[in-house]
Amino acid sequence: MNNNYILEVKKKRALFIEEFEKNNENIYEQLIKAKNDNQLSSIRVHKYLTTGRTLGKVKTARYLDEIGLDEKTKFKNLKEDDIKKLVKYVSEQ
Repeated sequence: MNNNYILEVKKKRALFIEEFEKNNENIYEQLIKAKNDNQLSSIRVHKYLTTGRTLGKVKTARYLDEIGLDEKTKFKNLKEDDIKKLVKYVSEQ
């Protein structure tokens, strides 16, 4: 892997995280996209949801714990049911 590739992946990941909005109608599609994209699937769900203070870190961590996930859970580890629960959580905040 060359440096340009690594920089492009970092840029893509940073942009994906920065673009998170809790009022996004397409949150389900965004979560599926992250799960299925090799360059995004290793992003931690907690980081994605809380960067930029869109959602509170402690409240989000507690919710993840409630549904059997944790702060280290990555998109690639999510199941369909987890994604549905996360969409519901985000839409209610």
